[in-house]
Amino acid sequence: MIPCYNVARFCEEVLREASIVCTQIIAIDDGSTDGTGAVLQKIASDHSKNIHVVTFPENRGKGFALIEGFKYALEHFHFDSLVTIDGDGQHFPFMITKLIKPLLEGADFVIGMRSFNEMPMRNRFANTVISFLLRLVYHRSPIDTQSGMRAFNPEMVKEFAESVQGGKYETEFRCLLVALKKRRCIVEIPIPTVYIEKNRFSHFCPWKDSVRILKVLMMCVLGKL
Repeated sequence: MIPCYNVARFCEEVLREASIVCTQIIAIDDGSTDGTGAVLQKIASDHSKNIHVVTFPENRGKGFALIEGFKYALEHFHFDSLVTIDGDGQHFPFMITKLIKPLLEGADFVIGMRSFNEMPMRNRFANTVISFLLRLVYHRSPIDTQSGMRAFNPEMVKEFAESVQGGKYETEFRCLLVALKKRRCIVEIPIPTVYIEKNRFSHFCPWKDSVRILKVLMMCVLGKL
């Protein structure tokens, strides 16, 4: 599953490479205004049997795209694993097979772990702080809490679709909290750390979105989540 927002420059290559290793692909156009929708529709027409496009008329946020993608997958396919990657070229689709392997061995949730040392400073700081604080609450939490490259078994996907509120980037953190609270088996797999042109194409705001994530963590600590 590939959430896409204003990634016309990158998404075609991502989808075409993903189609080599995936049986079905769900691409969500999250109200893009740069031609991303047209690119996705063209690729889908070329691969009508295994690439499916869900379109939002306006931008709703990555979290909404993910939750709607989970629901779409549950309604339309029988699957053994579901992988999410970003559409901006910062994840290599060939790594998908490595993320799926732990699921076949019994894991519930797999995270592609990036190297913090290779991140731009502002991203490194935000990720380090959030990771540190989460480990104070859940000692067995993964190091890379914000990686968008993840894999889940069907039961985990169903749980997210039914219990996690859609939003922006904090939704991925909510999903992680659900898995941690229910003691699901979470595995981290190292993946390449890629930031294209110092991450200037990313829509993640290290400060604003980190505050949203910290609010979710605080709600969890206070028992309101």
